[in-house]
Amino acid sequence: MSVTNAVAWHTDIIEAFRANEIRLIAHVADSVLAPIIRRMEQDSFFRVVTLTREEEGVGLVTGAYLAGTRGALLLQSSGFGNTINALGSLALPYQIPFVMLLSERGSFMEHNVVQIAGGAAVPKVLDALGIQEFPLRRADEVSFVALQGARHAFVARRPVALTITTQLSGGKSGR
Repeated sequence: MSVTNAVAWHTDIIEAFRANEIRLIAHVADSVLAPIIRRMEQDSFFRVVTLTREEEGVGLVTGAYLAGTRGALLLQSSGFGNTINALGSLALPYQIPFVMLLSERGSFMEHNVVQIAGGAAVPKVLDALGIQEFPLRRADEVSFVALQGARHAFVARRPVALTITTQLSGGKSGR
């Protein structure tokens, strides 16, 4: 993956959020997501909030939506498990739409054995919860998939997951 492609797909995600009027960005720190978060922090369109735990983000973006602001939750797929109760007892039954931007862990090119079991479970748990996943695999597809995947959340009135695959991000270096 070239640096040019990395910058382009980061921009494509940001522009997809902007086009869908997603202004509140709640996140748990992650090196794959960091360049996107930094750019959003510098852009007055977005209100960026750092979380201590992933499930806080479900409550935050849910409350924001009820107050008229669209939101997104940015996290590693390994932290997704922390959101299940909040999703199942709040966002899903009350049909609160938002985007979860997940950086993939435990899959192709994973260097940390403790990430593998949880990473393998994420697509199955998303499916069990009825949350559609839209994988971002190739830089030339990110603009379309991110734009339409985010739009789908607000049409369907449900959370969706946009997953930054390791094929797109290059994964964790393990250093």
